[in-house]
Amino acid sequence: MNLFLALPIAFAVGRLAERMGWLKPGAAWAASLVGGLPLWAGGIPAALTVVFFVALGSLASRLNPQSRDRSGRTAFQVLANGLPAALGIALGWPAFFLGALATAAADTLATEMGSRSRWAWHPLKGRVVAGTNAAVSGLGTLALVLGAGLFSPWALWLGVPVWAVVAGGVAGALADTLLGLAEDRFGGWSNDLTNLLATAVGGLVAQMLV
Repeated sequence: MNLFLALPIAFAVGRLAERMGWLKPGAAWAASLVGGLPLWAGGIPAALTVVFFVALGSLASRLNPQSRDRSGRTAFQVLANGLPAALGIALGWPAFFLGALATAAADTLATEMGSRSRWAWHPLKGRVVAGTNAAVSGLGTLALVLGAGLFSPWALWLGVPVWAVVAGGVAGALADTLLGLAEDRFGGWSNDLTNLLATAVGGLVAQMLV
């Protein structure tokens, strides 16, 4: 598909996502990049993978009363979680694309489900309240693996080894936890930056394994 057709289509889908509450107002332009590049470079299968990712994350947030993202993602959240994947597929790296999305999904499910745990473990603080940044819990870890595994069918559809995608997703989500430690130590280090770097790590791991 022509890029100049794919971007407006993705923008229109982004506007629909805004109306549905999946995205915050004004985030459609970010969705046009995150969805338009895969539609252009990977066709319908890649575009539907992105839609699945967005729907999964939105559903997980809606089902968690304590979620900070129940009212939708901002444009910067969209870019942090989806732009590395979009650039990967644009460069002809479907494994990178899926590994990055699997990372974002694994991290989202780990956050939304892990916050329901009775407690969590922080690498520097020990036992903490569930939902603490950079902390891990048993429920959150299971959700992390589940989130990465949910991209197995998409890997089969796009002709990428399933194990590489799942491994990339798990590795990237674990990197997200470690990178999250920097948010408490460096001024200006945001969760969006953590997610951006972690999804890139997940994509690179998946790409190196194929």
